[in-house]
Amino acid sequence: MELNIDTSKSYATEENLMKALRKLGLADRKPMVVCNRAGRFTAIFSVSLGRFDGDLMKAARHGFKTFA
Repeated sequence: MELNIDTSKSYATEENLMKALRKLGLADRKPMVVCNRAGRFTAIFSVSLGRFDGDLMKAARHGFKTFA
């Protein structure tokens, strides 16, 4: 499986990413914070690690990669 994070929603700084995740209610879902090829920060979510409270697509709907 190939997971291309370059097409994910990204932010110039980790601080901006975390601010956005808090605003979207995603910060408590244990994201993996990574940098894409352009040096921008994004988050990857694992359904098996985070608390998704029945809404498995929430992170994906906001432009972040999610996998099982």
